[in-house]
Amino acid sequence: MIDYNAYNGPKMTREQMDAYLARIGVKEPVTLNLAGLTRIHQAHQQTVPFENLDILADKPLSLDHEALFDKIVTRRRGGVCAELNTIYNWLLYSLGFQVTSYNARIASQGGIQFRRHRVLGVTLEGKVYTTDVGFTTEMARRPLLLKEGLVQYDGFCGYEYRRDPFYGWLLLQKCPGEDWKPSLGFTQEPQIDLDFETPMFYYEKSPNSNINQIVRVAIYTSAGILAIRHSCLLEEWAGLVQKSTPIASREEEIRLARDLFGLDANG
Repeated sequence: MIDYNAYNGPKMTREQMDAYLARIGVKEPVTLNLAGLTRIHQAHQQTVPFENLDILADKPLSLDHEALFDKIVTRRRGGVCAELNTIYNWLLYSLGFQVTSYNARIASQGGIQFRRHRVLGVTLEGKVYTTDVGFTTEMARRPLLLKEGLVQYDGFCGYEYRRDPFYGWLLLQKCPGEDWKPSLGFTQEPQIDLDFETPMFYYEKSPNSNINQIVRVAIYTSAGILAIRHSCLLEEWAGLVQKSTPIASREEEIRLARDLFGLDANG
């Protein structure tokens, strides 16, 4: 079996792993099983926000491991999906999980999108579980078993994998009171860090990118998601907006990003 992690660079040092786990609030040793993976998945979602402040400030992004560690762990920033899932992938294989990256198409935005979202597959006792900490909107709050037709709940929404002749694996999501909707699709062709450099350039520079136009900051909470989007401060539950407060200016958005999410746009 090819070790695709070898193409993603060396593992973290023990000190880096300890610092990363402290960053996401995980103190005890992590068990290399589903409970351990779930624990890291949920801790990551609730401590490291999705944020695009560097893109809006015209600061170039990087998937270099040391640069990501400095930004997300040392300076306690967040990142866009490729940044978050790349450093998360690095943590998982450094801890000893058997992890493979897939390149997914977002299927919830209408039309056919190009592959631009990193999804991780972790093999545990011969079964593959997908794990993803890079979404800015409601997505699975625990690893999902990659098995066709199995409805899985995370306490907020339902999820089901189906086989699709175009997408390969197609993940559907059902939020309360809504129908099943496609979320993302992917095949299991292994990917490495370099495969996500092109999507990063798209996020930063394309006029069609939905990440380089407005402030987008979001973090998962035990009650839902707290987010800044479209000049509003949003409180969401299971994908449904519970409260929306207009934000008057870009300066106010940046202040809220600092005060509510702990993000220093100049850091």
